[in-house]
Parts: sequence; C-alpha cells; structure tokens
Amino acid sequence: MYKRIVSIVIAVMLATVPSQFVLGQSTTGNWAAVQAVAVDDRLIVKQKDGKTIDGKMIEASETNLTISRDGKVVNISRDAIRQIEHSTGKAEKGKWALIGTGVGAGVGGGIGATKYRSDRDDYGIYPVMGVLIGAGAGAVAGLLIGSSRRQRALIYTVR
Repeated sequence: MYKRIVSIVIAVMLATVPSQFVLGQSTTGNWAAVQAVAVDDRLIVKQKDGKTIDGKMIEASETNLTISRDGKVVNISRDAIRQIEHSTGKAEKGKWALIGTGVGAGVGGGIGATKYRSDRDDYGIYPVMGVLIGAGAGAVAGLLIGSSRRQRALIYTVR
C-alpha cells in the first residue's frame, strides 16, 4: 500500500517538474532580428569560445552588440557570437513555490506515513514532521525553479 502511494507521489512530482526552457522558433542568422530587440530586454549570448553572457540590450550595430551586465557595459563583436536568445516573460516564483510546497508536503507525508506505527508511543509525529519538512524543502525547490523559468526565443545563430 505504501509503495503504491509513494509511486503515485513520485509520478505526480515528475509530471510537474519542468523540462528544459521552451525555445521559440524564429529566423536564425538574421542580424536584423537582433537589432529589432528593444532596449533593456534580456539577452543570452553564447560566444564561439564557449562563454555565455547574459545581460540587457543596449544596442546592436552592424558589427557589434552592446549589452549591460551587472551595471557594466559589455561590447561583443558580431564575429565572436555563435547564438543569441531573447528571454521574455516574468519569473513566476510564487506559483512554483506553491507547487513545490504541495508536492513536498505530499512526499514528506508519504515518507512519514511509512514510519508510523500505531502500537508505539510518539510515532504519530513522523507523518506530521514529514509534511512540515517536505513542504519546506518543496517550497525552496519550487522557488529556485520558478526564478529560472522564463521563455527563450532563439533569434540569431551562426553555424
């Protein structure tokens, strides 16, 4: 019985865990798409040397991309860029924290229930503590997942 409950909880948890970022489809290799990005929009630039730089758009000329990263201006040559993604949307930290809280409480309660024995004193604390600890851990995990969730659209790539 307990194995079935744990299996169901794990299946639900895996179904609600997000996969990789959603990558939108757009024209690639078109520098005009990069130049059309609004000022202060978030960009993720992957360079040919393997480095990734994220920041806010300042300007894109024919030969250079200028972004703001941590309050500093960064100039990147167009020739050094392998790929640019445009990150849109707002991080939904509260939503994912609530989802994580629910999943964590369920898993924690299930684990606590497996330790419960009615013929022993003080064993009633296991399900309660399982729910509390699971909810706390799930809330933190959900908050971390939610803070990293934004939609990304590939707007430029060089092969």
